[in-house]
Order: sequence, then C-alpha cells, then structure tokens
Amino acid sequence: MITCDDSCCHIAGEVTVDSVGGLLRELQPELEKGVGTLDFSGVKSVDSAALALIFSAMRQTHRAGRTLTCTGLPPSFTTLAELYGVSDLLAA
Repeated sequence: MITCDDSCCHIAGEVTVDSVGGLLRELQPELEKGVGTLDFSGVKSVDSAALALIFSAMRQTHRAGRTLTCTGLPPSFTTLAELYGVSDLLAA
C-alpha cells in the first residue's frame, strides 16, 4: 500500500515479488509529480523485489533530473542490498 503527500510516498505492508508490480504502478505517477522521498518505515517484510522497486524509482527520478531519498529502510532490506552488492548504489 502506498500513500503520498506532495513530497513523500509512504510504503506499508510487504514489498515482495507478489506486490512489487502493483506498487510500481501506483508509484510511477507520484514520481512524475515530483515526489522525492520514499518512506519504508511501514514495511513489514521485503524480498529482492524491493531492490527492483527502489532502483526503478531511482531511474525514473534520475531521468527527470531529480534525486530520490529512501528513509525508514528495514534492517532486512539493508541485508539484502549488502548480499547483492548494491548497498553503495543506495547511498548515491
């Protein structure tokens, strides 16, 4: 589930292979409007699809000449990013 205000989208629930397609469809128009922060503090569980969600959002904002900030990432997400060797990309 995603709820957004002018500058931030709050993501809650699960970000998994089963949910990421719908989340990306919800998120795209918000990123086009200029949302610059994704807040993951309401996320209960993640799998590697969460990385796909963030990198897709980062590409979209980068193409628009903006940056994307991710906050509230659960520890399990950080572990996945380290496992896949992409934690440095998240800091960029």
